[in-house]
Amino acid sequence: MEVSWCLLSKHKSSSLLIIVMMILLFFMVGWIQGLSIEEDDQRRALVEIKASLHEISKSLHVYDILPTWVDDGGKYCDWERIKCDATSTYVTEISFGNIFSMDNDDDYYNYRDMDPLERKIWALNASLFLHFEELTSLDLSMNYIGNTFVSTGLKELSSLKKLEMLNLSRNYIETNIFPSLSGLTSLKILDLSFINGYGYIDSEVPTYEIFELAALENLEILLLQHCGFHGTLEMQGTTNLSSNRFNKSLITSLRSLTSLKTLDLRNNGLTGSFPSQALSHFSNLERLDLYSNYFNDTASIEDCKSLMRLKKLVSVSLGRNNFNKSIISCLSFLPSLNNLDLSFSTDFIGGSLPMQVTELSSFRELKTLDLSFCGFESFSLNELPNSHGLEVLLLRGNYFNGTLPMKALSSLRELKTLDLSYCRFESFPTNELPHSRGLEVLLLRGNNFNGTLPMKGLCELTHLQELDLSNNNFDGNIPQCFNMLSSLKVFDISSNQFTGILPPSLFVNLTSLEYIDLSHNKIEGSFSFNTFSNHTKLKFVQLEMDGDKFEVETEDPIGWIPMFQLKILMLPNCNINKPKGSIVPSFLFHQHKLLVLDLSHNSLEGQLPNWLLKNNTELEVLILRKNSFGGVIDMGSENLILKELDMSENLLTGTISENIPKLIPRIQYLDFSRNSLNGVIPNLVCDLGELNQLDLSNNELSGEVPNGLLFTSLPQLRLIRLSNNKLYGRVLSGNISFGRINRIYLDNNNFTGNIHNTTMKYMELSLLDISNNHFTGKIPSWMSNMADESTLIVRNNHFEGEFPCGNTYFLILDISQNSFSGPIPSCLNFEHMKYLHLGSNRFTGLIPDAFRNLTNVLTLDISHNNLSGNIPEFLGELSMLRVLLLGRNKFVGSIPEHLCHLKNVSLMDISSNSLTGLIPRCLKNLTGPKELAYIKGTSYVDGKYISEYVDILPHSIDFSIHYQPDTKDAVQFTTKNNSLTYFGNILNNMSGLDLSCKKLTGEIPEELGTLTQFLALNLSHNALTGPIPVNLSNLVKIESLDLSSNRLSGKVPSELNKLTSLEVFDVSYNNLSGRLPEWKAQFLTFTKESYKGNPLLCGQPLEKNCTPTQHVSGLPSKEGTEKWYDIDKASFYGSSSSTWFLFMLGFAAVLFVNPYWRRWWFEFFEECMYTCYYFLYDFVRKIYRLFHE
Repeated sequence: MEVSWCLLSKHKSSSLLIIVMMILLFFMVGWIQGLSIEEDDQRRALVEIKASLHEISKSLHVYDILPTWVDDGGKYCDWERIKCDATSTYVTEISFGNIFSMDNDDDYYNYRDMDPLERKIWALNASLFLHFEELTSLDLSMNYIGNTFVSTGLKELSSLKKLEMLNLSRNYIETNIFPSLSGLTSLKILDLSFINGYGYIDSEVPTYEIFELAALENLEILLLQHCGFHGTLEMQGTTNLSSNRFNKSLITSLRSLTSLKTLDLRNNGLTGSFPSQALSHFSNLERLDLYSNYFNDTASIEDCKSLMRLKKLVSVSLGRNNFNKSIISCLSFLPSLNNLDLSFSTDFIGGSLPMQVTELSSFRELKTLDLSFCGFESFSLNELPNSHGLEVLLLRGNYFNGTLPMKALSSLRELKTLDLSYCRFESFPTNELPHSRGLEVLLLRGNNFNGTLPMKGLCELTHLQELDLSNNNFDGNIPQCFNMLSSLKVFDISSNQFTGILPPSLFVNLTSLEYIDLSHNKIEGSFSFNTFSNHTKLKFVQLEMDGDKFEVETEDPIGWIPMFQLKILMLPNCNINKPKGSIVPSFLFHQHKLLVLDLSHNSLEGQLPNWLLKNNTELEVLILRKNSFGGVIDMGSENLILKELDMSENLLTGTISENIPKLIPRIQYLDFSRNSLNGVIPNLVCDLGELNQLDLSNNELSGEVPNGLLFTSLPQLRLIRLSNNKLYGRVLSGNISFGRINRIYLDNNNFTGNIHNTTMKYMELSLLDISNNHFTGKIPSWMSNMADESTLIVRNNHFEGEFPCGNTYFLILDISQNSFSGPIPSCLNFEHMKYLHLGSNRFTGLIPDAFRNLTNVLTLDISHNNLSGNIPEFLGELSMLRVLLLGRNKFVGSIPEHLCHLKNVSLMDISSNSLTGLIPRCLKNLTGPKELAYIKGTSYVDGKYISEYVDILPHSIDFSIHYQPDTKDAVQFTTKNNSLTYFGNILNNMSGLDLSCKKLTGEIPEELGTLTQFLALNLSHNALTGPIPVNLSNLVKIESLDLSSNRLSGKVPSELNKLTSLEVFDVSYNNLSGRLPEWKAQFLTFTKESYKGNPLLCGQPLEKNCTPTQHVSGLPSKEGTEKWYDIDKASFYGSSSSTWFLFMLGFAAVLFVNPYWRRWWFEFFEECMYTCYYFLYDFVRKIYRLFHE
């Protein structure tokens, strides 16, 4: 019985165990099935997310996004940008931040500023993230996410109970997102900064109250800066509300947040006095940022004492406010202050540096003090206690001058960083430097230091890691003792006047160098780049020198291999390997991390080094301008991340590849100008979605311009230059929509057709140059309604009719060499105009009174028209005028003396009019300009490449390495018997006066001899009399002197032989006489054509020789000093009168003696009288009948 019971019990136990195992097996199978279902759901969701990227990536020309996301049955936990739980396959982190590889803030700002209808939005469905129940972190920052993300289930994400971090910053969500976020109670970090761009615009924006976020009870960090939000908020932790539109009451409303550690209220427009009382309630506050507000007063001492409660506050930023010096006394009550920023405090301007012992002695814990750009004019730093522990002192951009006050700083024994850049210091102490031998950073950039560098003080700073002496006037050799600074990481002495050579020993010991900039000095000789071969940390090198006497040798010894990996290398104008045939440096074969490479202006030869692009997959900027590279453009590979490519001024041939969007899809600046490229511009250029500037000028391109290039499908395009090619077609005859293009150069091609009008209400176009083409018809009205301060150049086309009125403030308006007619339009805005060219048209009428407003004009050209009337006197009030061209019109009257007030004029042409009277003697006042006004070109720089080289410097490095096309002023002026066109800065050196082809009378004023700066003087084809003034020999710079076709008399002054620059001299067709100046110097170059029409001239180069003759007897003599060719006018007139009197007396005597002759003479006289009478009678009668019939 017992045995049976035992057996039965054992059987029951086995059955129970089996049942339990079956149940466990059932649950395990269910769990595995559930897990498999969860895996399938997550995989499908991830695949759908990738699929949603297709359209937006295509529009942005960003290809191959998430290449590891391949749905081939593999583990999705191995895919990029996601993380899974270590013990399961649940996705816990998704990091999609900047998935389209935006170029930091630049792409974001450009995209944000676009027309909302043109924006491409990532249609991301928020509900897809509901499949990731274990998700703890979701980063969607810096993408192209819009309002659809909110409307597709963002609110339902409240079911993700483990989600702690959500980052939606730098997107384009402009709807009210706060109600959808209020349910995400598990969030600890929420970043909505820059989410809509409202923080950057001045217009009215929607008001979204943010109180809903108070429900996020676990939130520790909230970032809302630059969103334009209003409202109040209550929560604990870190709060960044900067760049919104809150008012000062917000601080009071936050006073209950006693656990607050960081308060950031930058850029909120807060006003009034410093809110010390309100702030004193934040007893746990560690960091306070009130930067860039409008505080303008300091609280009372009693209120300031309340700051003593803030025992944990270590960092205060009050920069860009309007505090005065009293704020320092108020802040002195902060017991633990470690970092104080008062930069850009404008009310400090004009005072002395407010650092007295009584003021700073209470800042016992102060380590960093920033008083940059506060406008201090004097430096009165008294000795501080030796125990003072200030480590960082920033005084950049103040108005100090004189000697660098190193003695005053000597008490700061713990000082590690000292910034005195841009402070106008003039002299450098020879032996007084801070006693702190622990100084690590010394920044003296942009002062007025000159002379040689003191060797004793600087070379003793053996702990120095960063030395910046750039943008000064130091000269002499670079001190050799700098090689003792073995800890130096950053060495910048650029933009000085250093001379001598670069000894290799200077850098041998500086193996810690990461950044070196020696550019824009006057260093000469050869420098071997092998000097840096052992500098393993080197990342930035710039060696461009002024002048052409510096050479960089890279091939000695042959085959050396560098131990560094450069990020930025700039060697323009360095005569690289000149003795070895100007070859590309071979050490670049071993560089694989280059971001920026500039080898321009080196005459490098051979084929394009496309291996540079293959080896450096992160290369963003490649500048090969002005070399001698030949062959076709071969990029070597596709999908390069180049943003700027400059191959201009080389010897490149062939065509532009049709595959250019695949080769360089992210290009922003593309310059192939000044080569010999041919063929057509490929249509696929219009697929370069990030293209900002395109320069294909000065090639041999032909065909038509792709439609999408001008009437643009390129949302980022700002500049296009196609000048000096062989392009043709009716490029501006279609529907015009320039998008955001700012500058267009189509000049010097073969374009034709009328220009179509447009209904665009606003365009960003500010420069249009279509000169030297074959456009016809009338100018459309939109050309007068471009953006303000615009440039319009339509010179040398076939336009006609009247020029339309508009609202544009033109800086440059050149419509010369067309067929415009009617009066000059007075409705244009002339106030800001600097260059006005209306010449060579058919304008009629008077000079308009509106020209009085040309107060800034430098060039005024209204020549070669049909203008009439007097020259108005108000032209003499245009004091800025440098070039005045009024020639070949129908002006009458005399030359107004008010023109003599134009002291800055260097070119004046009033020729070929109907002016009469004398040449004003006051023209001597045209002394010419005292400073340059015409530049080589008006450069338009749309942007610059900015790289934050955080491994080396705490500040960014700016590279203005893209040189934009320039617009030069062009002026036609006749000199040396030729009508020439002068461009740009040549006008600074060109000067002349043309008063030819009029009816001027009188003598040439001697005062014209004072115009010593003039290169050309033309007084020809007038009725001038008298001698040639000897004073013209003072025109030492004169190159062309034309006095032909007048009535000048006397001799040619021999003193003119002093004019050693004279190339053209013409006195033909006058009444000159006597011997010519000695045939030497410049007069050897003048032929007899210069003197023809003066029969009484003699001497070389004329065939008529000057031979001595006796003087006529009885003629007065001036003590025997007269020569045979001299004429005594009194004797000449006396003898002529006597001869005439004797002849008439003899004739009368003959008639009196002979009556027959007397009768015949009277009859003859009577017959002549009647003949003349009847002839006049018949003539007048015929005229009378003709008019009456």
